[in-house]
Amino acid sequence: MRTNHISLTDDDPNYIGPEKCSDYYGELTARTVPNAFGGRNPLAVCGYTPEQLRFAYGVTQSHYRGKGVTVAVVDAYASPTMLADANHYAMNHDERLLSPSQYREVTPPAYHHLTDGECETPANWAVEEALDVEAVHAMAPQANIVYVAAASCDDTDLMAALQTVVDDHLATVVSDSWGGIPHSTYGDEDPATMAGYSALFQRGGQQGISFLFSTGDCGAEDPAAQCASGSARPQTEYPAQDPWVTAVGGTSLAIGPWDQYVGEVGWGDRRSSLAPNGTAWAPSAGTGQWRFGGGGGTSEDVPQPSYQAGVVPQALATTLLNGKPATRPMRTLPDVAMDADPMTGFLTGVTQKLPNGTVGYAESTIGGTSLATPLFAGVMADAEQAAGHPFGFLNPALYGLAATGAFHDVTPTSLGADSPRPGTPPATVVDLGLDGKGARQARLYQLGDDGLLTAGTGYDDVTGLGSPSKSYLRSWK
Repeated sequence: MRTNHISLTDDDPNYIGPEKCSDYYGELTARTVPNAFGGRNPLAVCGYTPEQLRFAYGVTQSHYRGKGVTVAVVDAYASPTMLADANHYAMNHDERLLSPSQYREVTPPAYHHLTDGECETPANWAVEEALDVEAVHAMAPQANIVYVAAASCDDTDLMAALQTVVDDHLATVVSDSWGGIPHSTYGDEDPATMAGYSALFQRGGQQGISFLFSTGDCGAEDPAAQCASGSARPQTEYPAQDPWVTAVGGTSLAIGPWDQYVGEVGWGDRRSSLAPNGTAWAPSAGTGQWRFGGGGGTSEDVPQPSYQAGVVPQALATTLLNGKPATRPMRTLPDVAMDADPMTGFLTGVTQKLPNGTVGYAESTIGGTSLATPLFAGVMADAEQAAGHPFGFLNPALYGLAATGAFHDVTPTSLGADSPRPGTPPATVVDLGLDGKGARQARLYQLGDDGLLTAGTGYDDVTGLGSPSKSYLRSWK
């Protein structure tokens, strides 16, 4: 299993953040690089703060903060500085600190696959852990958080961590920002493993536990995409495709100067780089390399659950990602979506290796469905407070809210007034400043293109039912 987070500076390890960025969507425009799509484009967001995200998604207005609800975060390994990092971050942003009684960790006696290359490094998982814990706390500042560490990224170890959550009933909402592909170039995932996960989710759901999983950061896992290394064919991730979990996809979110919701498009980014002469983009705007996007699509492994019937378009449910017809309707992802684009990502604080080689606390912008999932987990903690009881298996209730106004219907044109020019795709610029030779480094990202997946009116395979609207939390009262 792998994490599903992406930093704003993507594959530029010498940069922890851009030279210039916007505090809100569209605040600053890129003036030192070539125009694209008919004009100047906004600089990428520096990273939204908890206050911005709470207000944009209606949490502030609801007055619910997750009081009395416990959220479990499950990842591999454990950061020794997690609580200190979370509280350092909270102090920097005038947020409520996590009290000793509000946060605890459950860890295994030993860790596996630390140096054999089987898993991403503990340091990489530590960034994931910080993102998850801080994002949950951002959306539900009064919720309790229990971090449950798996001994490694191996299915057996992650399943054991989830088993602990269920056996000890540690929480009523579980945030999982990791996943894998069931059909790789090395072979197919063991059906018994996927069945084992599914049985665990079903049992937990019946005991009042809601499981949320990220859908991945590589769209339809098309082998032609750089991010889909090892994928045998276009496909959906698991455990997100399991019918007993809530699959969380991604959007690009525009928040305005007063923290107001401006709009969203489905997350999917094409990238061009500033040419060496500094006068053009390469490849040219509109033909950039597809880099990443929210996972989704029609599963080839899981039949359509009853809660999706009548909501998911029949043509979508019966057309596999390879373009071939399915013999029956199949499970389609995601179920819901929230902000995931690193261009509109979340400012996250973690102790990490810095560009100068030292280790210290720093904040940087992170996205991915690894962000969307803990954001939604926090919102669901608020929803449980509103309802006065846990929901358990969540999806039937979510699909019951379709077309009620509880969700923003995210379409290709729903970014709002801040999309700079009608008829052109939204785009943003990451200005990395000057490199060691004095040459400016910058990236142009075209937003709203998720490859084989398409956002549209109603349910779609990029954003599912949509993202929580201001009326979402009121709908659970």
